[in-house]
Amino acid sequence: MRSLWGTLVVVLLVVGGCSDGSDEPEATPTPSADATTATRAVTLESLDLDWPRSDGTLDAAKPPAVPDGFDEGVYDQMVTGLKAWAAASTVDDTVWHNAKPVEQVASTLPGQAAATLTKQSEGQASPRLAVANVFSDRVKVIGEPQVSTAWQVRTVDDDTEKPYIVLEAETRAAYEVRLGANGPSRVIGMLRVHALSAFDDTTDDFGVSGGWQEFGAGDCSLALNDSLIPDADVDGSAKDLEKFIAVGNDDAVVMPDLGDDEQVDGNYLKRCREGSI
Repeated sequence: MRSLWGTLVVVLLVVGGCSDGSDEPEATPTPSADATTATRAVTLESLDLDWPRSDGTLDAAKPPAVPDGFDEGVYDQMVTGLKAWAAASTVDDTVWHNAKPVEQVASTLPGQAAATLTKQSEGQASPRLAVANVFSDRVKVIGEPQVSTAWQVRTVDDDTEKPYIVLEAETRAAYEVRLGANGPSRVIGMLRVHALSAFDDTTDDFGVSGGWQEFGAGDCSLALNDSLIPDADVDGSAKDLEKFIAVGNDDAVVMPDLGDDEQVDGNYLKRCREGSI
């Protein structure tokens, strides 16, 4: 998973030409396959997703039953908090272009969990993306995203063998976007896991964890700009989105494995900066 838990770094080289003073007529450029690809649109309709449209709300799947012996009131708090957190991170359009989404998203969490999420976001290579699906100001989100969800609950023992539960809600949001006023449409997919943990007697000190992965986005923009921009490589993006759709169609919480060199961390940020020079 990306940091709070990364995809292939694509470095685009733009080569500038110069005249050598020759009087020879210039050749008329022939459109290349790459140029044709660059203008090809990718839409939610073309992906044929059978996922609900968000219309500003999160149509979450039914959460799993309360584990045997666990306090139902505490569990209900976790479910309510995760739904609110997932909705703010995924479908709230006031967050998509928000310069400071951490405070807005953290305010949805119960008890001391808000302060925990805020602290966790500090020091991240992409602190805004650590908490929410945030787009570059140059990116326009077209219409509403299509979103599927999944839940998972498990019981874990701490170091003293005292049991606690971890409840996870995963969102899989597909956004149709456009870069600039006249750019072709693209689709960016975002997987995001939101997790709260609690002992049976927890009142407000919930554990907070989670992670995210993007699909179909320009990778270094995540680290350098802390925002989502569509990938310029349409064919590579299409393959990436195939994996995303497969995960989004699964009823279970699934986060594809990523190598160490794909994690958005300090080393990733360094490679992106070096590639942009």
